[in-house]
Amino acid sequence: MEKKPFVLWLIWQNQETRQRYHVGNLFHEDGKYTFTYELSGKRRTLTEAMENGYKPHLSFRDVEKTYVSNRLFGPFARRLPDKRRPDFHEILKGYGLPLDYTEMDLLRATGGRLATDPYEFVAPISVIGDHFYFDFYIAGWRYYDGDKIESQLQAGSNVNFQLEPSNKEDNKAVIVLSDNQGHKLGYIPAFYSEFMFDVIENNQKYEAKIEKVNSYAKPQLKINISIVGQLMKGYTTTNSEDVEPLQYV
Repeated sequence: MEKKPFVLWLIWQNQETRQRYHVGNLFHEDGKYTFTYELSGKRRTLTEAMENGYKPHLSFRDVEKTYVSNRLFGPFARRLPDKRRPDFHEILKGYGLPLDYTEMDLLRATGGRLATDPYEFVAPISVIGDHFYFDFYIAGWRYYDGDKIESQLQAGSNVNFQLEPSNKEDNKAVIVLSDNQGHKLGYIPAFYSEFMFDVIENNQKYEAKIEKVNSYAKPQLKINISIVGQLMKGYTTTNSEDVEPLQYV
């Protein structure tokens, strides 16, 4: 099988509205790193972000340019934990990474988040044939019932989803509910929600469960959900003509 590039989405959050947008893509293939802005025109991508206050990253000012480097771009590499830290191996262990990790592995695990700016990296929705999978941290955790029932949530437990087309911020919003008593935990992040909204609305097969629970993490990183599913023959996802094997971008 042809080896596919390692891909991460660059997400920007509007600090006033708290809405997040998929503004760029970082690729790693054959030893080279490539960064491009997300120019597809789909919802919650660069065009919509710029309409809502986004300005291109200072190190990547030209939104139409393809940036290429033999090393991970400096502005992204600086987002990784310093290898010289005495607790670096414990950090790797905490993220479940082996000693032979790659920088892209670590960037995905940490999200490359800094307290000083509104960027983070996330994994794309992966589509292989008629199967798809992705994982995400619940959005809006601090505003709903999660903290009240956190002790009842365990890795491996199922979660349920509920469509919320009346949501003023996102007409493709998908609510995440606990499996036991249907407590509202938050939402699927908006840059994933359209895909999952359409999957649910069209009765496609999927399974969603809690992948990780980290009680000591920040609210936006407490609960990680994984989804695996199968698309029925003849079904196409939103903008499916743009879907590449192994990624939904």
